[in-house]
Amino acid sequence: MVGVTAAVLATVAAVRIAVPQQQQHQNVQVAAAADGLGYQREAVRMMTWNICGEAGGSRGSSSYCPWRSRPQAKAAAIETIVRQRDLNVVMLQEVCYPDEAAGRGGDRNDLAPLMAALGPGWTYRTAVVARPDGRSDCRGGDLIGTLGQVIAVRGTITSSTVTPLLVAGDPNHYPDTTTKRTSNLLCVRVEGWQNTPCGTHLLHNNDAEYARETASLKQKISGVAVPVLGGDFNTSQGSASTSPIRPLFDAYPECDQQAYAPGDAINEMTHFNSTDAEPAVAQQKLDYVFAASGFTYCDSLTEFADTNTNTAAADDPAGLSDHAPLLAFTRGQALTWKFDEAAGTTTADSSINGLTGKLAGGVTRSTERVRSLRFDGTGTVVSGVDGTVNVFDSRRGLTVSVWAKPDAAAPNGSLINQANNNGSPVDLSYTGGKWRFAMVTADAAGAAVDQVLATAQPGAWTHLVATHDPVTAKMNLFVNGTLAGSVAHTKRVPSGTPVTVGTAYQGGLDDLQLFPYALASAEITKLRAGQTMLPAVPTGTDTIPAADTANPGCHQNGGYGTVPSLTPRLSATVRHDDPTVPVRGEFSIWDNTDAGQPQPIYLGGPGSASNYVTGSGTVSVTLPTLIAGHSYGWYVRTSDGTNVSATAPVCHFVAAAG
Repeated sequence: MVGVTAAVLATVAAVRIAVPQQQQHQNVQVAAAADGLGYQREAVRMMTWNICGEAGGSRGSSSYCPWRSRPQAKAAAIETIVRQRDLNVVMLQEVCYPDEAAGRGGDRNDLAPLMAALGPGWTYRTAVVARPDGRSDCRGGDLIGTLGQVIAVRGTITSSTVTPLLVAGDPNHYPDTTTKRTSNLLCVRVEGWQNTPCGTHLLHNNDAEYARETASLKQKISGVAVPVLGGDFNTSQGSASTSPIRPLFDAYPECDQQAYAPGDAINEMTHFNSTDAEPAVAQQKLDYVFAASGFTYCDSLTEFADTNTNTAAADDPAGLSDHAPLLAFTRGQALTWKFDEAAGTTTADSSINGLTGKLAGGVTRSTERVRSLRFDGTGTVVSGVDGTVNVFDSRRGLTVSVWAKPDAAAPNGSLINQANNNGSPVDLSYTGGKWRFAMVTADAAGAAVDQVLATAQPGAWTHLVATHDPVTAKMNLFVNGTLAGSVAHTKRVPSGTPVTVGTAYQGGLDDLQLFPYALASAEITKLRAGQTMLPAVPTGTDTIPAADTANPGCHQNGGYGTVPSLTPRLSATVRHDDPTVPVRGEFSIWDNTDAGQPQPIYLGGPGSASNYVTGSGTVSVTLPTLIAGHSYGWYVRTSDGTNVSATAPVCHFVAAAG
């Protein structure tokens, strides 16, 4: 855990106050991500945090916001988390940001110190979120600007969309129906990314409008390419099966629904509130992250929240908001060195992390395997990190994939290691004529190691994959796609930086890839073959209710069964190569009787995406009301958030007349 210390808050003085030029919104649709190899999806490492810049009450009241008038302190805390956790996305709610178009400029806001603290390489977009009375200006005096949300990314935002979810009066709370609450879905496309970061701040807090707001959110997010959706959803979850935001649980994995290591808590609290009248601190989970890609990590950093009793007589709290930052890491690559350059002393990282490798000593280029590197025992390749970032954390899951060809008389050497002050918590090496995958059992000099050994074949290119899964407490070593050995590993020792390749190694290396989670065996098979992880073509397609009992099921080749409902569901059995991957169906249906009728659902359009299942299972979507007596055609394909299958054969049915 990262603590809020006096040293952290002391960095406030060093934060430059500047107003970066606001990026202009582009009124374009979020572009669909290009299909790519399933195992080449980038990892999003994000924070969502309601920093409570909207609240304006005094200490001891329910609307009190800790440190509201000191945005520099909040910026310093965010910057600390970003650096220590190597985040590439920051989503914030209740942010006061400059809005020149609304005549609300200046530097007394939350956004200016934040962007100054994050530094170069970060871009952002904003979206307004109006209060229940319709006002969107920051409360006067302390902060000046427009109230809303922001998404900042370490990369270049190429386009963005701001989609209203609900703009309506709330007669249950505000009799004047002209008042407006405004919640928006803000999405950004980032250069080179397949994932689409999206953020929101739902407002209705379980009142009569909440179901409409949530349904609107699910409909809008279903049309977004590979979404990663975070924000303040303003509802206590209870359980996924009973939550008011169950439509989102049905559609996407949520980061804190599982443990990622032994002892990792699930459904951690993210909101803390008390008053003079009710001094007991109420704890809730109000903040969530959903993603089509699935997750490798989730954590609520409660040490940054005001978790103490909120009373008028209390001192200013150490916590910087009544919410805790929620961190979420999605499945994806941490580093990819293809070694494909023809010349030069660097090698490019084709993941989004930009960790350029630096060649030093006896490293030369080779034309084997198209292009690769040769090591003479004195050379290395080192990742160009800044000394504060763990490329992968050996306390959690990891995968190392590399092609290696040791020389016939090669001495012992390390293919890849990531050290700390007491040695190498992670090391994949060629030792005594064997492949060796080792991890230390304690953070101490000379500590014992857990290791897996496998026979090596000098002079031959070999594909090696080493995985560590902290949930199963296993280390595995795969040689040419086959599991060569496995051993228990229960210790959690932090790695250091940088990643170093080729220490004392003599031979060839190619195509190094790192992942911050353990790949499944099916993924490893595809990885070695250079193939795409693909979902299977759906089978068992059917309508629910089924077609006429005389000939039920999916009618093809011009045959039509009758469905006795004008709002049937379309159903399909889906499957993925990897049994651990979330997979869903995408449906399309059209009116065969009247081609002029609008297509009710189309692939990739609103409402086309089903709920997800893990690995395989049955998925379905409910149709909008059909026209009695009309005939329809439909089909389905499968999607894992990056890749889509071919479509299943076309099915037909007739909607019952009368």
